[in-house]
Amino acid sequence: MPQDNNRIKSSQEAKEYHKIKNFLFVVNLLISLLVLSVFIVFGLSIFLRFYLNMFFANLIILNGVFFIIFYLVVIIFSFPLDLFEGFILEHKFKLSRQNFGSWLKDYLKKNFITLSIALIVVECVYVFIGAFYNSWWVFAALLWLIITVIFTKVFPLIILPLFFKSRPLADKKLKERIDKLARKFNFKLSNIFILELSKKTIKANAMVTGMGITKRIYLSDTLLNDFSHEEIEIVVAHELAHNKNKDIYKHIAVSFLISILSFYVCDFVLSRATYHLGYAAKNDIANLPLFSLLVFIVGFFMLPFQNGFSRYMENNADADSIKVTANPKGFISMISKLGRKNLADFSPTPIVEFFLYDHPPISKRINLAKQFIKD
Repeated sequence: MPQDNNRIKSSQEAKEYHKIKNFLFVVNLLISLLVLSVFIVFGLSIFLRFYLNMFFANLIILNGVFFIIFYLVVIIFSFPLDLFEGFILEHKFKLSRQNFGSWLKDYLKKNFITLSIALIVVECVYVFIGAFYNSWWVFAALLWLIITVIFTKVFPLIILPLFFKSRPLADKKLKERIDKLARKFNFKLSNIFILELSKKTIKANAMVTGMGITKRIYLSDTLLNDFSHEEIEIVVAHELAHNKNKDIYKHIAVSFLISILSFYVCDFVLSRATYHLGYAAKNDIANLPLFSLLVFIVGFFMLPFQNGFSRYMENNADADSIKVTANPKGFISMISKLGRKNLADFSPTPIVEFFLYDHPPISKRINLAKQFIKD
């Protein structure tokens, strides 16, 4: 009975936790729309470009400074919400072990990386617009594809170590078990790494990340501490199934297609609205808030389809992991424990699942495993 009470309490907490997060998602959308709309409607971006033009004659420098100021303004308005969702809420539900200093350090690093990548993209895009006035969006999409591939390749070597320490797996028995599993998936296993998540969170995770020679398996120390070898094997099987199914390339392809659509929509609108809104030309950096708003809108409407495709791939990875391990009951035990540990909502409403879930809900993953249990 106490165990049942704990499960009910955990389920109630999960519902409350995700209700707040879903509400914050909506608030964040509204704040983003408001900030971008204010820049556009009140001509603040035109004023900023005019002011910066008095100090910077070089277009590349002017565009870069404009973007940095614009980015910082957006961050200032979004920071209170980010602080609440990323720090306060996680502590309220006892999911985070970070102190404020550690969280702020990670927050600043994340935004510095985002700013750096976005700065390169923005500079290149406006150069493309100036050089290829009508076809720039094709080159912009190709640039996005190249950056996505590079980021994926360097992520385990450069990005991930900025946030988490890692070490090779020392458990020989578990390593042998995973090595045997990897051979079933035709995965060339060079090394398995333990990601030290426990200093920052109680959540557990595992992943296969990187491309080519940078590809590697990561298991969180929270996973090793709280899950059996049998359960860890099933988690790894799921990740190896993603590798077998080439899902990372599918994700990149989908991202590329969305970037083509986003940049084309931007070109279509800017070609018709540039002079009406007071911009000097299509490559006037003052239209960046409008550009951002259009990308934001396309991304919002594409989100359900992107997440739906992701759920499809996750469902296939679940099925493959169950087939290869021949352990559906173990999968149910593992995914139930993982869901409770990460405070997942086992059965979200259909509309929330449709818009926000890139993985099938836990209840559906359990139902899938039940189909493999023979009478």
